[in-house]
Amino acid sequence: MTESGERQIPVRVAELLCSRLCHDLISPVAALNNGMELLAEDPADMIGDVADLLAFSAGQASARLQFYRVAYGLGGGEAAALSLPDAARLVRGMAEPGKLELDWPAEPGESIGRDATKLVLNLAALGIEALPRGGRLRVEITRGELLTLSVTGEGVGAGLREEVAAALDPAAGAHGLTARSVQGWFTAWLARAQGGDCVAVKGSDSVTLTATARSAE
Repeated sequence: MTESGERQIPVRVAELLCSRLCHDLISPVAALNNGMELLAEDPADMIGDVADLLAFSAGQASARLQFYRVAYGLGGGEAAALSLPDAARLVRGMAEPGKLELDWPAEPGESIGRDATKLVLNLAALGIEALPRGGRLRVEITRGELLTLSVTGEGVGAGLREEVAAALDPAAGAHGLTARSVQGWFTAWLARAQGGDCVAVKGSDSVTLTATARSAE
């Protein structure tokens, strides 16, 4: 990262990112706990249904942890080695089953490096959030002196919340952020740390988020 990219994010942003992560984990973890309680009450009659619930919930929790480990964490080595198809797998794990069609063309083994991978994952998180009724998420990566990363969400009612769109503004401060808007601020911060920016363009039942990043050396 650039010198500006190495600066620490505000403590409030770190706190809000932790809150967002925990919020996304509460549901599958609670379902795991409920399943275990059901097994303790009457395992013979419920073992089939409960086993399915446990498997689904464990899968959700694991997928979300794997995503946030790279998107929010310091796992530089892991992110640097992550291929684009593997990054796409992480994004699919964040979507509700059957609600998202992901269009992410990438050659097996292709990688764009740690910083760009983190940025495209966070752009994808914004894109999923912008599709409240599901739809299609299209990811495009254009190589040049800088990488251009574009994520387009298409679906009924597609669009960013007003507070999330406002958080993309370079002038947005951390003091007014919430757990809902912090994703936008953090994504824009990642882009600026690489000397670029992040912009959102609203269309008819679509929204396109575009950022620039350095390519892998």
